[in-house]
Amino acid sequence: MSIKADPTSIHAHLSALYAGKTLELVDGDYSLPLVMSGKSGTQQAPIVVRGGADVRVGSAQAYADFRKTANELSAVQEAGGGYPGVYYLADNAALVLRDCQWLVIEDLSFRGCWPTAVYIDNCQHITLRGLDIRGGTFAIGATGRNTRHLLIEDCTWIQDINDDSEDDICSIHRDGRLETSGPGIGSALWKDIDWEDVHRNWQEDDGRRVDIDADHRGYDGDFFRAWTIAGYVIIRNNIIADAFNAVHFFNQAAISEVTKFSRNVLIENNWFIRIRDNTIEPEDYAWNWTIRHNKFIDCFGPFSFEMRSSGYFYIYGNLGWNRHKPGPVHDDHTTGQLFKFPKTHVDAGPHYVFNNSWILRGPIVKRMRFSNFVHVNNAVDYYEEGGERPPDGANPFGPEWREEDAPSDLPGGIPKAEGDRFTKQWNRLAIRFDGDVVNHPLFPDELRKAGYLIGATSLQASPAYLDPSPGRPEGLMMTTAYAAQPLNILLPDGQDQVAVDEGKSVGAWQQGRLLSVEMPLFERFWLRPKVPPRRLRVASGTGGGEV
Repeated sequence: MSIKADPTSIHAHLSALYAGKTLELVDGDYSLPLVMSGKSGTQQAPIVVRGGADVRVGSAQAYADFRKTANELSAVQEAGGGYPGVYYLADNAALVLRDCQWLVIEDLSFRGCWPTAVYIDNCQHITLRGLDIRGGTFAIGATGRNTRHLLIEDCTWIQDINDDSEDDICSIHRDGRLETSGPGIGSALWKDIDWEDVHRNWQEDDGRRVDIDADHRGYDGDFFRAWTIAGYVIIRNNIIADAFNAVHFFNQAAISEVTKFSRNVLIENNWFIRIRDNTIEPEDYAWNWTIRHNKFIDCFGPFSFEMRSSGYFYIYGNLGWNRHKPGPVHDDHTTGQLFKFPKTHVDAGPHYVFNNSWILRGPIVKRMRFSNFVHVNNAVDYYEEGGERPPDGANPFGPEWREEDAPSDLPGGIPKAEGDRFTKQWNRLAIRFDGDVVNHPLFPDELRKAGYLIGATSLQASPAYLDPSPGRPEGLMMTTAYAAQPLNILLPDGQDQVAVDEGKSVGAWQQGRLLSVEMPLFERFWLRPKVPPRRLRVASGTGGGEV
């Protein structure tokens, strides 16, 4: 059954929804918050809320009008001893889903929703698809210990609005690649705003407090932010551009039950463009994540894995170009790294990184340590920067890669040198690098001499990509095939699975297709709602002004 609502009747219709109803929003501005509380559909009869190209949700507030408020609210948080940000106000959203099951929200445009567009609290079996979100500290926030089975697909988010990102979205939808990329491309958040004006506290920055007039705390958010949710999350086929962070999970449960949360996550076939801080960031504890077939263009930190404990991560078939330096000239956060690791980490299972293809301008790992980390069959090339190729400071394992562990650090301590370079305690931590093709003069021989136990099949050579232009996936096909090392992966239930068999090549592309491995069981048996055909797809890349 389908009914229609306009901005004057929407709230009454939302209150009256029940299983099997489809609510179609007619064109217009829905400026007041929309709330769905205690609504339950079923798999066979979900509740559907559907919009169209000219359905606009949110107050359309400009960031310039929110900026000082965000700084003031961040200062309040700092004064109370918390990390300065508007995280604690994320429930102030344009669309709130609370205590709901089996909802499908599709084809809505969100404009100027500061701080949050969609907020999910204690919900199960929620599908968000075809949402076009512009502005906001958070595009989607999720909380609640029983929140699970969230499917987020075919959405777009531009946090700092600019025409370049709109053009990027259009070219990806039309051609499957970016049209342009360069040092002058992108938003103020990417090229003009100092990283520390968005994310720092007085302990990290010599006592400097929130500057209410100069900071940009309203940008310190994510496309998807989760606060200690059960998991079962699929994030696929989305485009996120000119944002501070992208996918960010926290797991702050009591130590006796952390294994119940941040579990079973699939992140696939997304485009991440000009992410100023961290792109994929599971914090604290996480288990059974698959990250595959994503495209990373000019992302400061693709993988931030500062977890206390984690296991069963499968990262493969991803493509990345990190060519252009972000931030103003004086910014200290411009080099980045492919993987960011913590000072200490306890593995609860393996972490596999295999058959990915990258072009970098920074280190693979800059510093610190990780455990049970398997890095095989990856292709890595480097851009020229400042007349140098690879760029200065792009040493694979950090700036102080030659520095030895002090005798007093061994065998059980954490060497002081790891503050400036990646750990060399590979045997103890079960770290393996093998079968990689890396076009860096230090790799592998000089790094081996310095104490890094790089495997015998690793090779210093050019991946010889067809086209290094950022954002052209087929360009990272290799013109020379290097034989990949066979790889079996261990699954969380103790079973063994072939991930890379004989005949495969190094890198993401395999005979014209990205390497694929059998999908995780939770995705194959995902309970999909039975929904009527979508009316239309919200038009993307049509501008819409500053919000």
